[in-house]
Amino acid sequence: MIQNSTKAIGNTNMITQSSISILHKENLQEGIFKLTLSSSFISKKAKPGNFVHIKVTPNDYPLLRRAFSIHGTDKKNGGLEILFKVVGKGTEALSKKSPGDTLDIIGPIGNSFYLPEKNKEIMLVAGGMGIAPLWFLFTCLNHRFRQNKLTFFLGAKSKNQLIYAEKLKATKTRLITATDDGSRGRKGKVTEVFLKEIKKGNYDKSNLVVYSCGPPMMLKRISEIAKELNLFCQVSLETHMACGVGACWGCVAKLKNGSYQRVCVDGPVFDAREIDWK
Repeated sequence: MIQNSTKAIGNTNMITQSSISILHKENLQEGIFKLTLSSSFISKKAKPGNFVHIKVTPNDYPLLRRAFSIHGTDKKNGGLEILFKVVGKGTEALSKKSPGDTLDIIGPIGNSFYLPEKNKEIMLVAGGMGIAPLWFLFTCLNHRFRQNKLTFFLGAKSKNQLIYAEKLKATKTRLITATDDGSRGRKGKVTEVFLKEIKKGNYDKSNLVVYSCGPPMMLKRISEIAKELNLFCQVSLETHMACGVGACWGCVAKLKNGSYQRVCVDGPVFDAREIDWK
């Protein structure tokens, strides 16, 4: 089924509400799924960092939509991907969907990652499901930069929870894995592995561009490192959202200057050094 029932949201033609079909469903590992959806509009408009807001059931339970980072796009064939882990009623309901089922989706929403000049050194730091938005970004950067200019730090609690390690390894990009228990790659938090790598390596910190996504405490630590070393670093925040289009102010992040920004439309991508994590 092709995208249908499309209508513009608010005063912009960049965000639409659509009824679209599921083209493909893949169970990557226990509790983790990837869906490929049919939406030529979103696939053409989406940029790395954007997300979609999905009504996971046709009834009123769960009442609120769920936000999912856009994991990838196929502009030629009008497809987009989302990657998610089953953590509650909403994601459980979504995991039971099948190809051919339709979903009510709003998107693409939010700002996007800054795409750097070709002379920059790029580091991506993903913790757990933080790979969801960073994979879309990585695929875009991988076309623009030489492999020796890209380093991907991939962290998880154990090797069984590392997502896309083999897929990243196959790209020939420099991959550094870290697990809390040392079952694969370097032992320890991916943030500390990242810090040690920068400190021991011969890097021009003014030429580094860092992107990160993961659990809140991980991003807090990344922000501290970015501030300590004066690194340009963008993070993608994840939070519960009500409307998802900036109307309710229910998903704000506090900045160090005392102002508040809406994660849905002012984010979800922020300068790591500007967020007040307290």
